[in-house]
Amino acid sequence: MKIRFSIAVLLSTFLSFNAFSAELLVSEQYVRETIPGTEISSAYMIITNTSAKAVKLTAVTSSVSERIEMHEHVMTSDMMKMQQVQSIIINAGDNVVLQPHGYHIMIFNLQQPLTANTEISMMLHFDNQPSMKIKVPVKGLNKPAKRHQP
Repeated sequence: MKIRFSIAVLLSTFLSFNAFSAELLVSEQYVRETIPGTEISSAYMIITNTSAKAVKLTAVTSSVSERIEMHEHVMTSDMMKMQQVQSIIINAGDNVVLQPHGYHIMIFNLQQPLTANTEISMMLHFDNQPSMKIKVPVKGLNKPAKRHQP
């Protein structure tokens, strides 16, 4: 009896965790190949929140760099300016598009250059959801940046 109960508890915990983590979906992710002589890159993706409550992306980490920031572009006095943001809100039943000239992820002080046709791992950290590990392909410099449509 104890074994059946233990199995039922473990199974329900596993299934509820998978359902919980499946409320966030990441698609169309990519990171730009580094420009020779630089140690920075940027990453883009679409994060979809299928849950009934808003979720906040609070940080992004990766073994490729110790300094990864979330940024946005804003128009200030007729000039486009990039600025760091502390979080990005993904409303319930909606998505947020990280793309060039919008929200995006900046990767500084890369430990080694990122080369096309490889991939890196990134961990997305949220305020009220489990962290999510994703694989991100590296796109070559000669390929045009994809502009996501919301």
